[in-house]
Amino acid sequence: MAYAVIGGGNTGQAIAGYLVLSNEKVKLYTRDKERATRISKDGLEITGVYSGSVDLEVSTSLEKVVQDTEIIIVSTTADGHKPIIEELKPLLEENQTLVFIPGYWGAVESKQILGEDIETKNITIAETSAQPFISNAGDEGSVHIRRIKSNVLVSTLATSKGQPSLSIEFLKRFPHLVPSKNIFETSLNNTNVVVHVPISLFNASRIDEAQAFQFYPDGISPLTIRYIEKVDDERRKIAELFHVETKDILTILNEFYETDYSDLYEALPGLFPEGAGPTTLKHRYFTEDIPFGLVAISEIARKSGIKVPYTDSLIDVTSLLSTVDYRKEGVNLENVSFEELASYAGLIEKI
Repeated sequence: MAYAVIGGGNTGQAIAGYLVLSNEKVKLYTRDKERATRISKDGLEITGVYSGSVDLEVSTSLEKVVQDTEIIIVSTTADGHKPIIEELKPLLEENQTLVFIPGYWGAVESKQILGEDIETKNITIAETSAQPFISNAGDEGSVHIRRIKSNVLVSTLATSKGQPSLSIEFLKRFPHLVPSKNIFETSLNNTNVVVHVPISLFNASRIDEAQAFQFYPDGISPLTIRYIEKVDDERRKIAELFHVETKDILTILNEFYETDYSDLYEALPGLFPEGAGPTTLKHRYFTEDIPFGLVAISEIARKSGIKVPYTDSLIDVTSLLSTVDYRKEGVNLENVSFEELASYAGLIEKI
């Protein structure tokens, strides 16, 4: 099976390296010319859970990378989804599959941008609830895969013909992924947005001063955990609108990492004892998790008449602190009715 991986960062390099180690045909797209030249010439070194040196074709030409491929994996940051989808639109070939890892509402944005092309070209749109690998890529042609997540959800965008299935070959290649009901189960089970934003907000003065701190061991407190749990309750309330069976964030984390922590206050620093906190408000915990995570939850709540005060407060206060209108920058659901959203999950007759 031929793969294109879009995005040359931590996740993109980890996925591409894993696929090559698995004897798959892979091309990697990055906007970084130096990175493309270096890896194409010297190869990619993979260390950690998987290890080996691989030859990898890397290009700054999106057309060259996606041509004649069956699976296109988009592993950019969430704010990169829209421009990538727009660039991909004239390049997509019949019967290709587009997978967002992780989703961050990438399937919804694909529906808005690709429109009728999805059905006329028989394009399958899919997304996951998280990235399967915890990894760090260096600037010298190497990527270290530290951990693997289990039970990462994956689902597809419904069309007028129903909800398409992902190929058996793809699912076998990624045993970390578990098929789920619909794209709301994947996007609404993204744990990043529920955890990262409250901790970042409650440590905003540290971040603004660029103080060094460990994000979970130093950044959480009982108050922070209580707020996270309130935001998590609101996330689950929205998920119920789409008949999504959600689990609380502690259960999700325990299933990801096959642990048995009894509370979040122990789980977060226990699972992530290392990891520096942000040193700027322009970090992805703000620029990705708020506009492409919390904003969508808030917008769906507004359309359905549900109050989500904890989520709304996070969006409003962080927007004021950073002087960025995250609602304007985020997933745009303004002209999408609740019924249309439900149809993306194949649920229109059930709502």
